Amino acid sequence: MLATMEEWQRRIEAYCKEYDIPIEYLANTLYEPKVVPMIRGKAFEFSVLLALQGILDEHTWRVSKTPMNAQQGAHDIDVNITHLSSGRAINVECKLAGKGRFRHQSSGSSEISVKCMRSRTLGEAMVKALAPRFHVTEAQLKVHNDQYLPGDFDVVITSIGNAFYETDPNTGFFTWTPTSDGIAFLEALRAKYGISPEMPLKDFAFSQMYIAKASDLAVANNGVRCTRRRCTKKRNCGFIPNYPVITFTTETLEPQTPWHYLSNAVRVLDGFVE
Repeated sequence: MLATMEEWQRRIEAYCKEYDIPIEYLANTLYEPKVVPMIRGKAFEFSVLLALQGILDEHTWRVSKTPMNAQQGAHDIDVNITHLSSGRAINVECKLAGKGRFRHQSSGSSEISVKCMRSRTLGEAMVKALAPRFHVTEAQLKVHNDQYLPGDFDVVITSIGNAFYETDPNTGFFTWTPTSDGIAFLEALRAKYGISPEMPLKDFAFSQMYIAKASDLAVANNGVRCTRRRCTKKRNCGFIPNYPVITFTTETLEPQTPWHYLSNAVRVLDGFVE
């Protein structure tokens, strides 16, 4: 249920009072370069929640989000999808595209890298405690201490908009600065789906969400080579790369496997309940 303007004002005032934030400097606080990425990352979880609620049949699926305060080693769930008839819970990890991570290749294809890594690296004590739980050696986990394993969640959902942002060296702010190749890619993608050119490219970019099974992103299953210098299993270490790549073909602009448009999420989700 949407809050009224008066309710929003009361909640903001109560929030600032609770956490001793000078309300006259709230906007300044929110615009701090160190704060913006955290807010955008958390807000994206709610964007995914709303998108899934609009896509999935409410008689078949329940989409929810429970506030959590995860400790290291106890991975929090960004969004939960439940298949109602079977009770199967599917855990969603929400990750934005990496800043400035759009690339147009000489082959004509386009690539966008998704930033998919732990926000906190695992220290020695956590490595020792978690390695048996993750079914890996301590040495393996130490090498990959900021990377996820497929067992941490079931699917990853991303939005590509962040790939067209850069940091302004003069202000430190994140700014919408797509390259000419990036603009051409977004315009072609917008035209492909018959979206009105009146829709700003930035809004369109953020509306473009994609989903992939976590197990399909892991090294050994996605055809990539682990780049960790001390990894001894570079073709099959089983960890998810920090920046899994979405590749769009030249001819169709379709995302290549294992990525799918979020509107086709059921194709991915059905695999967990069959």
